[in-house]
Amino acid sequence: MNSACRSSMRYAATTFTAISTLVLILAVSQAQQRKLPPDYEKKREAISNFEVGVVPLFILGDLNEDGVVDQEDLKLLRAYVAQKSSAAISCMAAGDLDENHTLDNKDIEVLEQILKRGKVTAPALSSRSRLGCDYKNFFIAARPQAPAGGTVPIHFLDPRFNSQNSSVTISSGQATVSKERDTFMVHVAGSAPGNSTVTVAVNLPGPRKYFYTFRVSPAPGTR
Repeated sequence: MNSACRSSMRYAATTFTAISTLVLILAVSQAQQRKLPPDYEKKREAISNFEVGVVPLFILGDLNEDGVVDQEDLKLLRAYVAQKSSAAISCMAAGDLDENHTLDNKDIEVLEQILKRGKVTAPALSSRSRLGCDYKNFFIAARPQAPAGGTVPIHFLDPRFNSQNSSVTISSGQATVSKERDTFMVHVAGSAPGNSTVTVAVNLPGPRKYFYTFRVSPAPGTR
């Protein structure tokens, strides 16, 4: 076989590999797009127009993002810890209940305790998605923290919810709440100590209730 023929075959093989890789990338991209909810990009765009630092919240314990925390989530968590099987888990971060950046038996114990009385009626919301989350069912966005004297805006991403049919109240911590159009503003007290927390209750029509806890960031130069 002459050099020209060999060069031609190498070129054909390289071209075939490049085309195959491109087809695979496009297929993966299309598959990922199919998994996203139809309003995903619209919600992400809305968040980009909110205040700096606002992020989507997910439901702690809701590993499959079906909107509830129940035995199905516990089954998925047990399967992952035992076999490292992430099948049907779309929000790994939701399973990190002790916030140690991994899913383990401690998280199983926490979720078992939570579910002792059955399905959770008022689950917690979180912004700490260190382990990743697909956000298939996100409907609220907020800041993850604020300094003393600062604010945490709470925005609704679902058109079914607004400041007229929903409410946000302080459950614990030094803060107050005001309403500004379709946004609730949580005002952290100027006297709130750094690293303390504020918990708000979010009541939605349905009725649906959630709790969101955020940290009061310490003043610059302190820990």
